[in-house]
Parts: sequence; structure tokens; C-alpha cells
Amino acid sequence: MNKALWGGRFKKGMHPLLKEFSYSLLVDHELLGAELEVSSVYARMLSKIGLITSKEAAQIMAGLEKIKKSWKPGDACRHFQEIEDIHTFIQQELEKNAGSAGKKIHTGRSRNDLVVTTTLIYTRGKLAQLETAIAAVQKSLVILAKKAGDLIIPGMTHLRKAQPILAAHHLLAYVEMLEGDRSRFQDAGKRMNVLPLGSAALAGSALPLDRKFLAKELGFDRISSNSLAATADRGWVAEILAGYSILWMHLSRLSEDMILWNNEAFGYIDLDDEFSTGSSLMPQKKNPDVFELLRGRAGVVFGQLQAILTLQKGLPLAYNRDLQEDKPGLFDAMRKTQIALAVLAPTLETITFNPKAMKKALEDDSIYSTDVLEYLIQKGIPFSTAHEIVGKIVRHAQDCGLGLKDMPLSDWKNFSSAFDKTVFHLLDPSASVSGKKTEGSTHPARVKREILKWERNLKK
Repeated sequence: MNKALWGGRFKKGMHPLLKEFSYSLLVDHELLGAELEVSSVYARMLSKIGLITSKEAAQIMAGLEKIKKSWKPGDACRHFQEIEDIHTFIQQELEKNAGSAGKKIHTGRSRNDLVVTTTLIYTRGKLAQLETAIAAVQKSLVILAKKAGDLIIPGMTHLRKAQPILAAHHLLAYVEMLEGDRSRFQDAGKRMNVLPLGSAALAGSALPLDRKFLAKELGFDRISSNSLAATADRGWVAEILAGYSILWMHLSRLSEDMILWNNEAFGYIDLDDEFSTGSSLMPQKKNPDVFELLRGRAGVVFGQLQAILTLQKGLPLAYNRDLQEDKPGLFDAMRKTQIALAVLAPTLETITFNPKAMKKALEDDSIYSTDVLEYLIQKGIPFSTAHEIVGKIVRHAQDCGLGLKDMPLSDWKNFSSAFDKTVFHLLDPSASVSGKKTEGSTHPARVKREILKWERNLKK
């Protein structure tokens, strides 16, 4: 018979419908490893302060190890209708394995402080994996940027052609964004690395629990200073999901760019067959499903953030059962992100470029208008005056059905005597990108330095 962690004051057992509604083993079984670690350290602490003997601590730790070795991936599915949660499962198995000593493991603690501690440890491990996965995508973007070399595309604003930029510069923008994401998770990891264990249900414990020992052994930087906040706040879950949401926002933007670049209207890139799919009806189709799924699943992760915020917004202190719902969204976001990053890295690395399509996209030479504007500024013409002059020149060329390159110098001079034949040197994509002087610009030499910098940084 399965025994709950509570029930002494109840005359009746739980109704089957309530079991189905409230049992959470199918979700929180993922915490098994973290809880076994916590309980092993907790047993040593109880022995250290004299609440159990060293022999009992050894029995408990051996029993926990036995649970670890005997657990099989399908166990959650086998037991989810009969065992309330992973904490109950471990307690029951421990009592079988360690006898009366197993009944003492819960001394001084509640599921409230236990579950948040194990979830923190579990999340900490996932964030370490996440950092590695983000770095792998960054490396793939750098490889792709290096492959792009000096290829130039129209940079866009408002999804309209704006100025020439290196395709590599465009790709490295996402490397920067992902670096910001990595940094965000590192910062969040520092804030969340606070030990709740020892807070008990909400008020702390009358037992002399050694929380400093627990914190040191479990790898926490510090101990919570308010037992209510420690057990009842999931602000750290919201912060982690916010980090995931921002990461997915960047992945979605990258995906949209790759979908556009792969579209026939752009034609800048081709996707490898291994990372594309076809149509069940149209034999010619080769679809960018990796990027479309990334774009779509971003919305799901955003929903998880909204859910955890809404979940907590009206909760009185301290713990409420509502907080059982903190894990499904968090675990789902972690799982989806790890898989997404794993498939994105090789998808990016195997992309090939179409230089002819990029060259064709640069045929409208009004894209050099800003270069002409800055040419006039360097000749002493005030910005606003120069801006108006170039705008009139572009309009004149359009009215005449000419490109800027096709306008005779005399037409240019009609707008400003500052023009001479050197203006025509500006109307070239290579001249445009090479003319940039500022740090962080699309100048080829600066972009190459950025590639080298990222190659060096991502080896660490």
C-alpha cells in the first residue's frame, strides 16, 4: 500500500478524482536526482548535529543510492496514478530500503523547502547545459559568418533596403545578442543560488539544523534570510523564464531572417537537405521547417513566462498549492530550448550562400544615399541641408527613370556645386562598407577582427 507524507488527521482517503487532479509524479519525477542529492547531504547534516546516528545516516545514504540505481525511465508512467509525487516515492522507497532510519530523513523539513531546493539544483544544472548549447550556436554563426567572407547584402530597416552591409556583420549581430542571453542567465544563476532548505514549511524549525553545512555541501552561495520568501516566492522561476523568453525572441528573429533569406524573393541562402522538409503534395518544395518551428515555439515559451507571472500575482504568503504549477512550464521551456539549440547549430553551419542573388539585390543604387549624404557633410555642408539635397537627387533620378550611376555629373552639380566625379566612387557596395570608420561598423577589417575575437572567446 502506498502511504502519503501526510494523513494522520484524516478519516478518509483521497478521492480518486482528486488524486487524478493533484498528483504530479509525471512532472516532478525529473527532480529525482536532485532530491537524492539533497537528502544524502541532509542525512549527513542530521548526523552531524546529533539528531540521527552515523549508522542511521549511512543506512539512509545507502537506501538513497539504491533508489538511484533501481529507478527506470518508465517508473513515473507506471506509478503516476498511485503515488502523489516524487518526494512521496523517495520516502516510501527509502523506508523500504533503510527501515526505521528512513523514517527520520524528513526531520525538520517540509515538502515546501525541499521542493524549492531540489528545483533550484535541477535548474542550476540545466542552466550549465544551456550555456554550452548557446555557445555552440554562437560558434555556428561565427563559422557561417566566416564562410560569408566579404559577401555584401542590403541591410534593411522597416524591411526596406537601407545601406549595404556585410552578410557576416548581420550574422555576428546574433552572436552579440546570444552573448547577452548567456550573460543574463549567468546573472540570474547568481541571484537564485540561495539555499531555502531549513526554512521548513514557512516559519523555520526549532531543531538546530546546520544550514551553513547544507549550503556548502549543496553548492549554494548563501542561505535564505526569510523563511516565508524562501518557500513561497518563485520570482527566480519568472526571471529564468524571462531569460528563456528573451533568448527565444532572438532565436525567432534569427529564424525570420533565415526564412526571408531562403525565400525566392531574396535567394541569399540555400538550406542543406538534412535540415529541410518537403511537401506531401508539391514535389518541388524544400521548406525551412527548423526556422519555422523555432519561430512558432517562441510563442509557447512566452506563454510559460506569462503563466508563472499570473500564477503568483494574487497569492498570499506563504506557500499555496498553486505553486505546484511552477514546474511544468519551466521544465517544458528548458526541454524545448535544449532541443532547439541542438538542431539549430548544425542547420546554420550547413547553410550555403548565393552570391549572384546578393549582387542582384544591390542593383538599386539609391542604397548609397547615406554615403552621398556623408560625402557632402565632409565637404562642409550642414547635415540637414545635405539630407535635403540627397533626397531631391534620389527623387530626380526616379522621375527620370535613372539610377544614380546613370546621372551625368552636370545633374549632380545642379543640386550642389560640391559634387565632383569622385561621387561616383561611392556608388559601389565594397566602397560603401569599406568607407565605414566607426567601431562596431560593417567595415570588412573590423568584421574580420570580430570573427577572430569570437573564435578566440568561444574556445574558452
